[in-house]
Amino acid sequence: MRNSADLVNEMLKEARGAVVVAIAVGFADDTRFIFSSQRQPLSELNKLISRGGSPIGLLRFDREGTEIQGSYRPFEEYAGEEWVQGYLAGLLDHAQEILQLSRETQNIPAAY
Repeated sequence: MRNSADLVNEMLKEARGAVVVAIAVGFADDTRFIFSSQRQPLSELNKLISRGGSPIGLLRFDREGTEIQGSYRPFEEYAGEEWVQGYLAGLLDHAQEILQLSRETQNIPAAY
């Protein structure tokens, strides 16, 4: 597995031109997301990994006219796994919830 900084850099590169891109981090019974819109995605990803999460792949959301379309791509470490395509495609069934979560988790700097 590549280091978390490489995965975040891959996400940020993928985010160019997108509404938002998320790293899907899998746990035994849950999935969490690190969004390209977060102020410190590397530190957030490291927290999830330290809690036992595995970064599986990227979800990308693009605006097409008046709609948002989602796509996915597994990280190279999981590209050959049979289950990963279904897992990531299943996450896109919840695109609206994921997009809402991306808006809620933007790290707003505190006023000084």
